[in-house]
Amino acid sequence: MSVTFKEVEHIYSPNTPFSYHALKGVNLDIKDQSFTAIIGQTGSGKSTLIQHINALLLPTNGSINVEEYLITATQKPSKLKPLRKKAGLVFQFPEYQLFEETIEKDIMFGPLNFGVDENEAKRIASQVLNTVGLDDSYLSKSPFDLSGGQKRRVAIAGILAMDPDILILDEPTAGLDPQGTNEMMSLFKKINDMGKTIILVTHDMNHVLQYCDEVVVMNHGKVEKHDTVTNVFKDSEYLNGLGIDLPIITDFIIKLNQGGFNIDTSINNIEDLVAAIGGELNG
Repeated sequence: MSVTFKEVEHIYSPNTPFSYHALKGVNLDIKDQSFTAIIGQTGSGKSTLIQHINALLLPTNGSINVEEYLITATQKPSKLKPLRKKAGLVFQFPEYQLFEETIEKDIMFGPLNFGVDENEAKRIASQVLNTVGLDDSYLSKSPFDLSGGQKRRVAIAGILAMDPDILILDEPTAGLDPQGTNEMMSLFKKINDMGKTIILVTHDMNHVLQYCDEVVVMNHGKVEKHDTVTNVFKDSEYLNGLGIDLPIITDFIIKLNQGGFNIDTSINNIEDLVAAIGGELNG
């Protein structure tokens, strides 16, 4: 499912002393089934942007199309439920949104709210729990007895139970240890490979390099760049000017090339980098 922003503006508290212009003339097309990163400094408009996709925020001016759904300043989709089923938003620390006494009930809440019968909701709960890497033995457990990483998996399972076409992730690995972070990002890649569109807000450029197809760079409420991962990271001076660090591998390749190597800057993993260095040394 694709998303199109047309001349979108968003002003918080307009016509008051607290007015803040968060989005400024945003034009953006996010492709169906892409894994798109949205990057930029804190306050650049990333979180404001993604909250327009399922009409949690309405634009002050402009419009957003999510397939057949149109969102404008004066027009929400006539039925918000179908839109929010299509576009699932995972906020930072989603585990704080868990509330039921068992994991099964927590995951079933969404499907039941959309009219799915109880037996089917139970089947869905089991299926999506397995998708996030937890087996059926967890269904009867309290979500409050789990580790932080497991709680986050359960919270994401609750979103997946709605079968969204778009999964919107706002700093989804915040607070996780390195192993939990890698497992979570691998899960999102798996979901993307299932045909879902993934929109990722992140400050971790290593994740962008390893998992994403395209990058949207925001600055002061505007989309300044939208390109492939390789092309965005080629412009290291621009990113450094925004205070955005390059991925470790990309930065290392640039320094090697400055020293006389000729290594492809699109390489995104250690194994390929080692092979490329070996080829240069032996060539």
